[in-house]
Amino acid sequence: MKVLSAAVGPNEAVASSRQVENELPERHSRRAAAFNRFYVILMYATIFAIGALGVYALVATQRSGDLVSSVDDRANDARVMASALDREQVELLSSSNGFGGERMSRFLKADLVFEKALSEFERDSPINDVRLMFILHAQHDEYFHYAQSVVAGLTRDDRPTAELIEARGVRPALQAMRRALDAISVESLASTSREIESDRQSTLTLERVIAAATLLGFILMSGFATLLRRYQRAAARATAAQLSALAQAALTDNLTQLGNHRAFSDDFSREIARAKRNGHPLALALIDVDDFKAVNDTRGHSHGDDVLALVGTQLRSLRQEDRSYRVGGDEFALLLVETTPAAAQTVLNRLKQEAQQALSGATLSIGYVNLTPEQLELEPYELADTALYEAKRCGRNNIVCFDDIADAVNVFSPRKAEIVRTIIKQGLVSIAFQPIWDIESAFPLAFEALARPAVELGLAGPQEAFDIAERIRQVYELDRVCIAKALAAASNLPRGSTIFINVSPASLAHPEFDPAAFVAQVQAAGIHPDHVVIELTERRIDDAATIIQRAQLLRSLGVRMALDDTGSGHAGLEILSKLSVDFVKIDRSLLVQAIDDRTARGVLAGIIAIARETGSYLIAEGIENVQLLDFACDASGARDVAVPGIRGVQGYLLGRPELGRVNMRSLERHREYLETRRDLGDVQEIGPKAA
Repeated sequence: MKVLSAAVGPNEAVASSRQVENELPERHSRRAAAFNRFYVILMYATIFAIGALGVYALVATQRSGDLVSSVDDRANDARVMASALDREQVELLSSSNGFGGERMSRFLKADLVFEKALSEFERDSPINDVRLMFILHAQHDEYFHYAQSVVAGLTRDDRPTAELIEARGVRPALQAMRRALDAISVESLASTSREIESDRQSTLTLERVIAAATLLGFILMSGFATLLRRYQRAAARATAAQLSALAQAALTDNLTQLGNHRAFSDDFSREIARAKRNGHPLALALIDVDDFKAVNDTRGHSHGDDVLALVGTQLRSLRQEDRSYRVGGDEFALLLVETTPAAAQTVLNRLKQEAQQALSGATLSIGYVNLTPEQLELEPYELADTALYEAKRCGRNNIVCFDDIADAVNVFSPRKAEIVRTIIKQGLVSIAFQPIWDIESAFPLAFEALARPAVELGLAGPQEAFDIAERIRQVYELDRVCIAKALAAASNLPRGSTIFINVSPASLAHPEFDPAAFVAQVQAAGIHPDHVVIELTERRIDDAATIIQRAQLLRSLGVRMALDDTGSGHAGLEILSKLSVDFVKIDRSLLVQAIDDRTARGVLAGIIAIARETGSYLIAEGIENVQLLDFACDASGARDVAVPGIRGVQGYLLGRPELGRVNMRSLERHREYLETRRDLGDVQEIGPKAA
């Protein structure tokens, strides 16, 4: 447990390091975002200030223009009033103006012009010119009063008096008004000059302020833009580091800290290309934890995770140039780059020994291949996987090199693996039925449902399909498809027939297999459970305890059990010794050997003895010729071989598998043939005894 605890420490450190790496770009991003906002605010403030100054300049220019225009209007009004005064004086003193009434009328017209100009002047003058307006009105009233006296004197032909009044009254009043109007003109000219100068100075000052504000804004924006770029570059660097860390995390298995399946695919493709280019040696090893499901089930998933983590630790402790990966649940891959076959074997032997000491009883199976230039052009992964499969099949805790088994195994391609997946997904399986005969009655005992993959898929047959399914760990899925197809095709059999359905032991032990659900599926197909026999194929048996438990549960629900291919290996005998089955099918190879080989006959006799003790019904498979049929039917042994106990036969001699509805006429012919051979055997047995 101390070792396991120590293995957790680096993971925590890595997690802390990753947390810091994640915080850095976030902090830089927040700073960059804050400066970015401040930069935008400053930019808008500068634009607003420049715009406000521009508006102020427009308003000031307009005000100055209005003021100059007002001053010009006053000066013009003063000129009009001066002209009107001159006109009044002319009308007043002119001798050609006729009589007094006419003279007065002309004088009044000129006076109206003056009054109108005075009103315009009053309207154009600011409020602070009230005093000036009062003086002008008073002076004009005085002038008008004296002018009336002059007109009155002239009307009476009293010219001396009129001239005296004109000299002493009219002329001084007129001169006073002219001086006032001249002063207004001079003052207006001066005001205009001052306003123009003031406007020029204001404009110049405003231009300087705007230029200074623009320059200041440019400097500030440039400075903040520089700072912003600095933080953006820092954020970009931190983001790049984070992306790199994320990319590394995407290629790393969290539990073992090894490369994951994606990393393996990338590196393997790269190393294959490099090996082809440079011609250096390359070895690929696939590693599997033996009975990992049992480890999880018996000691818990947390212990299973600890075991996987320790395997990762062992793989990381290999040579620095070796690259290791976790490519599946309990499956690992190891790339031995530029490694000779001898060095590869040494590395893997050391790994197996050290792992056995460190894994608390768990063991490793290893399959590897030293890739030759020719093999690099094929399917290198499949070669190593084939070696791993052989290591598992041969008892586990083994190391198998593909070179040692190359002549004895078949390597399937990924294309065929995809074909099997397609079969499972689309249900591309048809069912053929082959009769199983009872020797004593010479009638069909049952019919075996045999799955046939679609011919156009290019597989050699159902055996290849199941071999590939086992390699890609989808035997249960393929069995499930075949079971459904067999139950659906049961309507092609004579009413009340018993069906033998092949099921792999791995499928029976699969976590998703439910005996009650299977019986419900059988009943839904209109078949009584006791008319169904599950025939366990003698493939590799990994979890005998679970298989026995579920087989017993199936038998309690009415389903009968059969053991297939008994005698071809040790697994069937192991199950037969622990589980009572209803039927035992003897493998054809054992029958063929038993005809001439005493050892094989001894094995056959042992199977018959066990069947007798357990009450199992014995069926001889592979009856393809008369010799095998007679051997099975010969109860006393025509060749001095006692083979009592074989009660059923099955094989091409007594009916080939048929697709679709069973041919009853062909079935009857085979029944008659079996009956004839059985009776012939009985006669041969009686003959010698009678003699």
